[in-house]
Amino acid sequence: MALEGACPCCAPITKPAILTSLPAFQERLGACAAYHGIEPSRAEGLSLAFEEVFVNICRHAYPEDAGEATLTCQADAECFVIEITDSGPPFDPSSVPEPDLTGDLDARPLGGLGWFLIRRLADEFECCRWEGRNVVRLVLHRHRGGRA
Repeated sequence: MALEGACPCCAPITKPAILTSLPAFQERLGACAAYHGIEPSRAEGLSLAFEEVFVNICRHAYPEDAGEATLTCQADAECFVIEITDSGPPFDPSSVPEPDLTGDLDARPLGGLGWFLIRRLADEFECCRWEGRNVVRLVLHRHRGGRA
């Protein structure tokens, strides 16, 4: 993906993977989305998806010791992409079962909707392990319903 111009607000940001880092990440994500003209309601959805990924990193990648997470934003003519990386243990979100949304709300276990929401809030969702890091990639197409 070729970057659109040099956007100072889109430089990668690395912070401790602790919940108090969340506002700084979301501020960077919001600034970069605004710079690239992402519709505010779509940027808010992407911010929520990022929050779900980041909270999972905080809770599961580094349950004992705080590690770091990195957010990178990129854009081209067709899409806006964020990548969240961490050095925690390998994790494959496809191993998380789809939640049962048909049962009685009171009978459902708490939690379990995060990856479901992430997949619904982004136009594309990818996760892989690269050079010892988990990489989660969330893509918003500039034009809903597909590429421009």
